[in-house]
Amino acid sequence: MKFTRAQGQYAVRLRVDTIEDLWSMQRVLLAGDLVKSESKRRFRSHEGDIGELKDVVIRLRVERTELDKNAQRLRVMGKIVEGLPAEYVKLNSYHTLNVAPGDQVEITKQRWPDYMIQVLRNAVSDSRRPRLGIILVDDEKALPAMLLGYGVRFESEMYSNLSKRMSQKDFTEQQRKYFEAVAQAALRMDVETVLIAGPGFTKDDIKLFIQDSGLAKGSSKKLVFASASNTERSGAYELIRSDEVARLLEAEQIRREFKLMDAFLGSIPLGKSSYGSEAVSNAVRNYEASVVMVNDSVLGDPAVQAALEAAEASHVRIEVFNSDDEVGVQLRSFKDIACMP
Repeated sequence: MKFTRAQGQYAVRLRVDTIEDLWSMQRVLLAGDLVKSESKRRFRSHEGDIGELKDVVIRLRVERTELDKNAQRLRVMGKIVEGLPAEYVKLNSYHTLNVAPGDQVEITKQRWPDYMIQVLRNAVSDSRRPRLGIILVDDEKALPAMLLGYGVRFESEMYSNLSKRMSQKDFTEQQRKYFEAVAQAALRMDVETVLIAGPGFTKDDIKLFIQDSGLAKGSSKKLVFASASNTERSGAYELIRSDEVARLLEAEQIRREFKLMDAFLGSIPLGKSSYGSEAVSNAVRNYEASVVMVNDSVLGDPAVQAALEAAEASHVRIEVFNSDDEVGVQLRSFKDIACMP
């Protein structure tokens, strides 16, 4: 995601790169906000005409949003307040903007709270941060890659240099060097999780080699092994679209939230935590809160907004959770907003 200020301090322009960007965008979109984007509108020249789709630029006042993870799009629904070309747009009619990766959007608010700007800044930062390491491997070569928020960065290929004409001794020694090179490449990656995948049994042999050699002993890095159809770039993109990668990325995303929730639960018996918008507001005013956790589903609630504005004014850290994740569901039982010292 990339965002820039526009039209003074009240509008923000976003470029959406990933499904995670859509999620971040939904977190900051509230009823009453204005959203501008390119869209398509069916134009009928006369009654009874089936019409044709025309490219238009629509600005609408948001009433609700809906994230479709399968289709990878965010539906933004509301009434049109502005549109071009004017002959294809009917003001005050209902319309749905379907925002997908690759689109650019402008969001205008009466006021942009700092914590909402931080949600977008975090999305930009996350798009640049390596999220998952991948090594595609077979008995001929290995192709390392880094999955970033905006795409895939491929590294230099590593070749096994194995040959059937080698003696058994030389073959075994060269294979050991190859496996060690792949293992060291995985352990050097600046990520918490590396997915080692490929066709055939080479990936399984590398798994056994790493276990037997103890190379990963003492490392906190998580190595996951899976199948892939080939070791070319197409194999990486195929893997990225797999359920395995989706599960890994989801686990990475909520790990930080789990740590915060564990700390919050641990402070409850000590009487140092508060939950509910009123209690959180009081804790902030009494300088008894250093972190506020809130579900994205209640950001439009006036009482929650008041608590967050107080936290923002006191420079208290605000963490916005996905209310559909396990941690968000857990926070729901604490009235969707909580804090701890």
